[in-house]
Formats: sequence, structure tokens, C-alpha cells
Amino acid sequence: MASRVLGAFAVAATAALASLALATPASAHTPVSSAECVKDKAVLKVKLTQYAGGNKNTVLIKDGDKVLVDETFGQSWGEKKFEADGTVAHTFTITVKASDGDKYNYEKTHKTPPCVKPEQPKPSEPSKPQEPKPSTPSEAPSSSVTPPSSSTPVAPAPGGSTPEPPLAATGASPMWLLLSGLGLVGAGAGTLLFLRRRRA
Repeated sequence: MASRVLGAFAVAATAALASLALATPASAHTPVSSAECVKDKAVLKVKLTQYAGGNKNTVLIKDGDKVLVDETFGQSWGEKKFEADGTVAHTFTITVKASDGDKYNYEKTHKTPPCVKPEQPKPSEPSKPQEPKPSTPSEAPSSSVTPPSSSTPVAPAPGGSTPEPPLAATGASPMWLLLSGLGLVGAGAGTLLFLRRRRA
């Protein structure tokens, strides 16, 4: 009697252990995800292991409204890495639906700030006031010099006497005047000789 009880107990224990061993991998769903800045990139990491087989599990990963992954997988999806532009902020969403029950579904949101800080504009140096250039005296134009007027009176000669103004030009040639004078002299001399002979 006792041996029968012990045998039944051993069979029950073995069955329980076997069912527990079979159920453990199915219930050990292990989703792991993270997002961080790596140098100048936003990096998302997702690892899905120990899911029910059959390629009926689904995973949907989005970066904002952009779909990065939308596919099915079996017992393990492995570890995947996604890099994004590090100059802007990101909101990553992960949605995993398990084929063996909604209690194994996984939803996670990761946010990253801009990984690259925009360069701050350098403060502009105050502009130095421009020094006034030394003004060069402008040369007087030659046209401003007033030429001496021809009507300026001639300075008096030494001794106080004022020189007589030059004779006005009449247009007569001096040669005619000389010949006329010689003619008159000759006529006078001829007249004088004629009178002397007549007296004699």
C-alpha cells in the first residue's frame, strides 16, 4: 500500500516538474530596451528573447511618426540598434504583442534630447569709432589769383616827377616824316641860294 502511494506521488511530482519546465520558457518573456546619446547620435537598443515560438509575435518600433520596424518574430528577436539624427530630440515607441497572451505584451516609450548642442554665436565686438582723417588744406585754385589790372597807375619815377604818357600812335610812318623834313630843308636852302645870287 505504501509503495503504491509513493509511486503515485513520484509520478505526480515528475509530471508537475515536466509541466513547469515546459511552461518556464513560454512565460520568461524578456523585453529589454533603452535609448541614449552616443557621441552625436541618438541610439535606440531593443532586445526581445524567450517568447513563444511560431513566428506569431509582432514588434512595432517608431521614431515619432516614422516607422522603423514593423514585423513578426519567433522565440527570439535578438538585439537591434537604431541610430537617429542627434541634432533634434526623439520620441521612440516600442509595441510588442506576444502570441501567447496579452499579459506578455510590451509597450515602452523612450525620449532623447538633442545630442548635439547648437553652436552659440560669438558675441560681436563693439565697433571702434572711426578716427577722423586729418584734413589737408586745399590748394587755392589758380583761377582765384587776380591778374594785375592794366589800369593800375604806374609808380612815379624817382625825383617826384610823373613821366609823360607816350605819344599816341597816329598810324603815319616815321620815314615819311623824315623825307618831308629833308624836303623842307632842301627847299629852304635852294631859296636862300637863289636870293643871294639875285642880290649879287
